[in-house]
Amino acid sequence: MAKENGRNYAAPAVDRALDILEFMAEHHRPFGATEIARELDIPTNSVFRILKRLTERNYTNQDPVSGGYQLSNRIFTLGMSLYTRFELRQRAHSHMQALCRETEETCQLQVPQGERMLVMDTFNPEKEYYLRVVPGSLVYYHANAYGKAVLAFLDVEEINSILPQRMIGLTPNTIIDRNKLIDHLQSVRDTGLAYDDEEYTSGIYCIGAPVFDFEEKPVAGLGTTCLMSTLTDKKRAEIEHRVLECAYNVSIDIGYLGDFFKDKVY
Repeated sequence: MAKENGRNYAAPAVDRALDILEFMAEHHRPFGATEIARELDIPTNSVFRILKRLTERNYTNQDPVSGGYQLSNRIFTLGMSLYTRFELRQRAHSHMQALCRETEETCQLQVPQGERMLVMDTFNPEKEYYLRVVPGSLVYYHANAYGKAVLAFLDVEEINSILPQRMIGLTPNTIIDRNKLIDHLQSVRDTGLAYDDEEYTSGIYCIGAPVFDFEEKPVAGLGTTCLMSTLTDKKRAEIEHRVLECAYNVSIDIGYLGDFFKDKVY
């Protein structure tokens, strides 16, 4: 049971399902509903219904010989998705440090988290004035350079499932029309670069690029967060090159073998 504000929140069905999953993870063979019920002291009917639902959701399957239940590969897939995030952060660290050092700007690594982007890591420059971004923050896709860098490489159906029906206007520059945003993403696909032109916060300009994994899927966005007051055209061009280079290096380090970055870096 979870505790929040000093209170206990009981969810018996959830607890039983988790007990069953944990038991099956510790014992690597198929089990019948009656056997699990006896081992965990849970009513057989409850175990049977939970197992049926877990099987419908592809978290368990039935052994064709014994008829017993065992964990499916979906559990492994969930675990690997978490592993991939830790691996991404570790692999990206040195490249992000270099990007921060070379650009002298705040740098961010963000990953998709449902309907928001999660700030996975940030790197601050050694100078007096910069924008501090807090790791762990959840931010909108549509007004965010790193979110746009991911959205641009998803199917329209996926984009529509992520974006809210009514996109919030955070500044006068925020794109809040869905069709206009989808059209806008074409330039990201063409150049590999996404921008937040004072769309999230007035006075702040972000330059982002996508990170691809070994399946050539966009798994993150990274780049720089700059103060408009210090960003010249020359510096912006230099940062764009560095951001693309960093995204390419991180992608390669997590197994990407595609040619998207060809002719965009070096």
